[in-house]
Parts: sequence; structure tokens; C-alpha cells
Amino acid sequence: MEQTKVKILVIEDSVTIAMVQTMLLEKNGYDAKHAETGAEGLRLVEEWRPDVLVLDIMLPDTDGITILKKINTWEPDLRPDTIVLSGHDNPEVTFESLRQGAVDFIRKPFHHEEYLLRISAVVQLRNYRKSNEALQAQLEGDLRKLSRYFSKDLIHAILDGSIAADPGGETMTATFLMFDLRNSTTMAEQMGPTEFFQFLSGFFADISDLIYSCNGAINKFTGDGFLVTFGLRNYSPQSTLDALSCGMRIRTHISMYNEVRPANVKDPIGFGIGITTGEVFAGNIGNVHKLEYTILGDPVNLSARLEAMTKNAKVDILIDEKTRQVGGDRLKVKKLQTSTVRGKSEEVMIYYPEQFEAPET
Repeated sequence: MEQTKVKILVIEDSVTIAMVQTMLLEKNGYDAKHAETGAEGLRLVEEWRPDVLVLDIMLPDTDGITILKKINTWEPDLRPDTIVLSGHDNPEVTFESLRQGAVDFIRKPFHHEEYLLRISAVVQLRNYRKSNEALQAQLEGDLRKLSRYFSKDLIHAILDGSIAADPGGETMTATFLMFDLRNSTTMAEQMGPTEFFQFLSGFFADISDLIYSCNGAINKFTGDGFLVTFGLRNYSPQSTLDALSCGMRIRTHISMYNEVRPANVKDPIGFGIGITTGEVFAGNIGNVHKLEYTILGDPVNLSARLEAMTKNAKVDILIDEKTRQVGGDRLKVKKLQTSTVRGKSEEVMIYYPEQFEAPET
């Protein structure tokens, strides 16, 4: 594939000096054009989109500083890298040119080799900058993709080395939300695998948007549900409030969805949510062949237990005592009978959240 030539526009009122420049440039593999006036030069910059502009300070209809100021009003992608060419000995002309965005300054008369070296340096810097911009855009795109799977705090911790690439981890506090879609097996039988997959993808996409808008991160999917973390690696009481707000917004969203659900969803959507807060272990588990970043601890297990208990309790959301305490006066709850939860030796205080007033952000 043939490489595109670097385009260089010379704005110079001296035909002789302009001819010398264009000949030098073309001889060294550049695509060069010439304009004798500022107006013609600006037109070519807009239409031809040169990579580099070699600009004379004194022109018959304007001056180079005015042209630089005009170019500075354009979008960055439209601006060429500009080298000012002038016979002025006044250093203020040089300083003003650089202040207005020129990347270099060449004095007349110029040595041919020096001229080409300065052109080459500007072209290389432009290429490096474009390459860096492309890499930055790619990195930002990759980070956006990763943020669909991990929290931003976790991503940055991996990138800055806070999370080592070896087995091990640390204890930390967070709030956990376990979500489960009810009667998914029956729905799958009614719809068929392809139609059910399409339904599930769209339905979970909307729920995921709610989760991320509440500063949550989906830690793992469980087929027809998922575990969400709030404040992992960066916990504050606001993380628990975010989780409560998220649970209430999911409740409202599904209620509205059921009112206008599509014809292929025969029965109203049911769901269960368990929300807990506490200390867990988070880190890498595995060996030299495979590592998995995972979360282990009683709050995670309890969130799953509470989610399962919503079926017998005939409610949609259950929360633990710690979460209720953080919710404070903003949270209106109904206390359920103190219960023994499977896997726990002590009785657990369980609450049904009726209303929650989310704090203004």
C-alpha cells in the first residue's frame, strides 16, 4: 500500500523564494503547493488540508500573525503545524509568532539543509502527536469496554499496579446487590432459545444502565442474574446509598416495563434483590496458569441468601441491618421476622425497604 505524502503549503509572495521551497520539498518526497496571498493561502488550507504550513510574515494583503490568529479559531483537526518564515530581525516578531501557535521560526535567507531538517522535525513531531492521539482514543475506548465489566476503581487499580498480578488480595468494605430474574426457565421454554436470548440481552442492558448510573459495577453474571458491587476499593456511606437507590430504581423500572411489556412476554416480570454491606476479601485466586479476581466473604453470601428469601417473603427486595443503618432516616423499612439464614449460625435482622429518598448529587 502506497504511503500518503505529507502535504505542505507555502504562503509566500516572492515567486522566486516560493519556487525554491516547493522544489526542495517535492525533491524530498513532499506534496507541495504555493499561495502568493493570505486570502489564497487560507482558502487552500481549508480546501486542501495541508499537514504543514510554511508562512511568510509579510504578505501583500495581510500578515502572517493575522493568519495564525485566524487558524487558531478553527477546530484542532483543521489546523496545520505552522512554520513562520521571515527576514525580520525583530525578536518580538518571533515571540508573537510562537505565542500565536507557530511551532518553529526560520529566518531568511535560509540554508537548504537547515530548511529541510526543520521541516522533517515538524513532520515527525506531528506524526508522533497523531499516533499518541490515536493510542489515547483506543485506550479510552478499551477502558469504556472494561468499565462494562469492572468498576473504574478496579480498572485503575489494575493499571497502576495496586492490584498485583499474583495470587493474593486484601480485605475491604463494600455494599453488594444480588439480582435474580424470576421464572426465567419458563420464559425460555415459551420463547425458545434465540428469542429468549434477545429478550434477556435487551432487558439486562436496561438494568445495567441503571446500575452504572448509580455508580455500581457488575462483578459477575449468574445466568439470569448478577452480583453488583458499590464502593469496592473506595467505600463510603454514599456507596450504600447508591445501592439502595439502584434497588429502588430497578423496582420502578420493572414495574413500568410490566405495564408495557411486549406480547412475547406473557407474564409480568418478577425479580428478587438482596442488598448487604460489610467487609470482604477481594483479590486474585488461582495459580500461575490462571488467575481470577474474585470477592469472598459473608456479605456476598448473605446478599444471595436474602435474594432467595424474597420468594418466601413475597417481596422484591430485602436488606440487612448494616445497610438499614447507613440508609438512616432516608429509608422507610418494614422489619421482617428475625430469621436464621442458611449458612449462618446467628439470627439475622432482615428488612423490606418500602421507600428511599436518594440524596441530591
